[in-house]
Amino acid sequence: MADSPAPPPPPPPPPAPAALAVVPSTYREKLAQFKILEERRLELIEELLERLEKTEARLAQTELDLKSEQNVRRTLQAEVSETRRALETDVAEAQKRETALVLRQSQRPFVLVLIDVDSDGFLFHDKYITRKAQGGEALADELLIRTREYLRPQFDDADSLDIVVRVYANLEGMANYLVRLDKVRNLGQLRAFSTGFCGRISSFDWIDTGVGKEGGSGRKVRENLTFYASNTHLRHVIVGCSPADLPASLLTSLPLEKVTLIESMPLPVSLTTLPIKITRFTSLFVPPQSPKSPKTRDRNGPQLQLMQHEDDGGGATWLVIQPERSRSQNMGTRRRTGSEDRSSNLSISIGPDNTVSVDSGRRRRIMG
Repeated sequence: MADSPAPPPPPPPPPAPAALAVVPSTYREKLAQFKILEERRLELIEELLERLEKTEARLAQTELDLKSEQNVRRTLQAEVSETRRALETDVAEAQKRETALVLRQSQRPFVLVLIDVDSDGFLFHDKYITRKAQGGEALADELLIRTREYLRPQFDDADSLDIVVRVYANLEGMANYLVRLDKVRNLGQLRAFSTGFCGRISSFDWIDTGVGKEGGSGRKVRENLTFYASNTHLRHVIVGCSPADLPASLLTSLPLEKVTLIESMPLPVSLTTLPIKITRFTSLFVPPQSPKSPKTRDRNGPQLQLMQHEDDGGGATWLVIQPERSRSQNMGTRRRTGSEDRSSNLSISIGPDNTVSVDSGRRRRIMG
C-alpha cells in the first residue's frame, strides 16, 4: 500500500503589530520629546562637522602633494628640456666638426709612395741612373706619370691628388755597387742623380740612409708606413720594398684597402693571400736577374777600390788602384819594405778647386 503524502507546513504566524507611537499628551512630554530630537540633531551636526574637518584636512594634504608633484614634474621637464637642448647642441657641434674634418680631408688628400732602393729588384733602369741630374729628373717625371695611371681606375680625383714620394737608399753602398757594374763612375754622379730627382718635384725626396745596421732602408719604410697609415689625409700608399721587411703581421695591423705593394720579385704566399692590391712598375725598375757566381781573379791581379777620404785641404781621394804583379815581382817585393809596396799604388784625388791629381807614389801629376 502506497504511503500517503505529507501534510503541508503550517503558515507563518502573522507579524506582530507595530508598537504604536506614543503621542505626548502634555506640553512637558512634548518638550521632552523636542529635547531628545534636538540632542540627536546636534549629535548629527557634530558628526557632520567632524567628517567635514577630516575631509578638509585630507583635501589640504592632497593639494600639498599635488603641488609637490607639480613642482617635481616641472623640474623634471626643465631638466629634460635642458638636456635635450644640450644634446641638440652637442649633435650640432659634432656635425660641424665632422663636416669641417671632411672638408679638411678633401682639401689636401695625398698618396704616399715608399721605395727601398737597397732591396733586390728595386734598382732603377740604367737610362735614369747613368744620366746624372737629367736622369733623376726623368725618373721623377716617369714615377709621377705611372703613379697617376695606377690611381685613376680607383679614384675619380686621381689627377688632383698630391703625390708624396720617399726613396730610401744607402747612397755610398749603391755607388760602390754601380761602379763595379760600370754604370756610374763615382759617388758624385749618383749624388747628382738623386739631387735631380729631388729638385724636379717638391714632394719627391731621396733620403740617404748611410751605412747603418741591417735593414736601414727597410726600417725607414716600415716606420713611415705605420706612421702615415693612420693619417686622415692619406688616400693610398704604394710600397716598393723587400718582402722580408714587410711581414704579414705588420700589414694586417694596417687598413689594407689603402695599401698597394709593388711586385718586382715574386711575393711570398703570406702576402699574396692577404686582401691587398699588387702592381708592377716595369718602366721604372730593372727586372731581377738570376744570381751568378762572381768571376774570380788571381789574388795578385789588379785591385780597385772606390773610397771617399777628406783631407785637411778640402780635397778628396776617390780611386785607389793596386797594379797587377807577376810572380817574379811578388818574390822580389817580399824582400822590400811595406812603404815600397804602398808606393806602387795609384791614387786619383780631386781638390777643392776641382783640380785632379794622380799620385803613383813616386810621381804626382796635377791636372787643372
